[in-house]
Amino acid sequence: MATARLALSYGQAFVAPERHRQRSSMSVRLPEEGEPKGACALISDSASGHALAKQAGDLSVRGFLNDYYATPAHWTIKASAQRVMRALNAWCHGMTRQMEDGSYVSSLSTVVFKDRCAHLFHVGDTLVFRLRGAEFEQLSRDHVTDLGGYRYPARALGMDVAIDIDYSEWPLKQGDIFLFTTQGVRGTLMPSDYVRLIREDASDLDAACERLAEAASSRARERGYGSDPFCFQLVRVDELPDAASDAPSRLYGDLPIPPEFAVGDQIDGLV
Repeated sequence: MATARLALSYGQAFVAPERHRQRSSMSVRLPEEGEPKGACALISDSASGHALAKQAGDLSVRGFLNDYYATPAHWTIKASAQRVMRALNAWCHGMTRQMEDGSYVSSLSTVVFKDRCAHLFHVGDTLVFRLRGAEFEQLSRDHVTDLGGYRYPARALGMDVAIDIDYSEWPLKQGDIFLFTTQGVRGTLMPSDYVRLIREDASDLDAACERLAEAASSRARERGYGSDPFCFQLVRVDELPDAASDAPSRLYGDLPIPPEFAVGDQIDGLV
């Protein structure tokens, strides 16, 4: 029987010029022990400069958290998150079609932490990185297109009737730190900057986020990038549960996991 539990800690920071309209939203939910849906950290960023931009981001975050934890306990994490994101997409798309100005188009990156695994669900241009030791790696893909020297989301909630959601899964290690931020940070901090600023005092994640936001803002001013807001969210894996003796990886080894099936597909000669 497992004796340890998954323990996470997190920090957040947001820096924006005075009177600047905030477009992003972020949140972490650490449920009670035994919650079948795990813990969740997410960030959203609206593609619009309209006054409703912040509302779109907030609704994406709150809507995901409320609906995800309301899904049936027997649904898998993947099924729960993807169904909720598709429902959010349909709602955002419907609201956008009713608007003459602005939109409810929003990027959304969500990481669900359950047992000894992290599950990423991502659409748009929000960014998720992982710091493991000295290795700083981007986990999300940029769904962007370049137009006239500017980068715009090529895929996001509310952009189209259907939505293609990136999904990936990684094993967790104690001490892993996940960073959530937005596209505005591009061109400001280098990977070595992230590692240095986080490791400077990783015991206080709020302070680490403040250092990141202040450094990115300062670098942007130096390079004449304008006055974009910067937001950072860090989630650290403090403790992992014991590996269950009946985990599929122990029962079946490293057998490949088949892809999602369509009608008519076969496996081992069976339809």
